[in-house]
Amino acid sequence: MKPRVSTISGIVGVFALGIFGGIWAQAFLMPYLSSHPNFQQWRFVKDWNTRATVVREQREVVIRIDDAAERVAERAEGMTVGMESRSGEDRVVRGSGFAITSDGFILTLASLVPQGYATRVYLKKGDDPVSAEVLKRDFQKNLAIVKIDARALQTTGFALDDSLKVGAPVVMVAKTVEAGSLITIVNQGIVRTRDKDIVRTNIFDKATLGGSPLLNLEGDIVGLSMFDSSGRLIAIPSSILRAFSGF
Repeated sequence: MKPRVSTISGIVGVFALGIFGGIWAQAFLMPYLSSHPNFQQWRFVKDWNTRATVVREQREVVIRIDDAAERVAERAEGMTVGMESRSGEDRVVRGSGFAITSDGFILTLASLVPQGYATRVYLKKGDDPVSAEVLKRDFQKNLAIVKIDARALQTTGFALDDSLKVGAPVVMVAKTVEAGSLITIVNQGIVRTRDKDIVRTNIFDKATLGGSPLLNLEGDIVGLSMFDSSGRLIAIPSSILRAFSGF
């Protein structure tokens, strides 16, 4: 039994010496030989000197949500409009909408363009509002399309429903008339729940911001904003908006 143990110990010892010898050669012997003129022409030293070490560069790009939301808001301001419908002097309905074509087709809530009301659209602060014609209105879906005389309006695309996940960040961009002046209001949050008929968020705001576009961080439309009785933003999802508008 003892000779077998001695044989195994000898083999282990040889392996251990080989490992430590290799480490010593790489750390001390080869650097010495490669730096000494008398040994630099030896083939195995030249091979060691010319060996290649490949280093793969990895880059990590971090984009803060606040920065992305700011960029989305800047781009979306040009496509967002303020809506105002009047009947007489006392009955006024205000909200938002957004351009779906560059030549003046606007998507908004049907509740913002009631029958018998005259509707005007505000494009930019300081500009006079323009008259709008209601082309399509569906009170059951609470959607409407109006047409204004305008050119070169900014637009964006509709997001695919499958791309909108619970917890995804979203940005609301609204325009509304307050004290006779058009102002832009931005709010941001996340998707709390979603189904084929409604998107619910954790955003709370004023009901007069209804009709504003809700966008993802890529700047695509994920919904059209409404507000429940508690002031929480809920949205008509992009699939319904696309089917209604024909885009």
